[in-house]
Amino acid sequence: MGGGALAVLVAPFLTALLCFSTSIANGGGGCPMLQATGVPCPACGATRAFVLFSHGDAGGAMRFNWSWLVIWFVIAGAMFTAAWRLWQQRTALPDWLHRFGGWLQTHPAAVVALPFALLLGPWLVALANLNAIR
Repeated sequence: MGGGALAVLVAPFLTALLCFSTSIANGGGGCPMLQATGVPCPACGATRAFVLFSHGDAGGAMRFNWSWLVIWFVIAGAMFTAAWRLWQQRTALPDWLHRFGGWLQTHPAAVVALPFALLLGPWLVALANLNAIR
């Protein structure tokens, strides 16, 4: 069940990416923030990285915002782990994650800061790869 559930969630995503041509990597970035300010958003280059990766060009994907590929694999792994735990008739989330949720409830400033902290990595990668993204 775990692998099947993951395949059902991943297959449409990869199928959609395969419909894009890899020539998307040759075009300029379509990010409105980049065009307006010259500063990339945290997701700049992510689409092109996913398209190139889905076509088997991992090296090309690394030229763009590769951090989203890492985030996607972490999310897919977490979903697979949760499905596996449910299949084994355990709770979907491990105990340490429940404790983290309790900590977030007692520290509301962390709830506000967490999305910014999580987007810092992709934004730094976008800045580092700005020449390829443009």
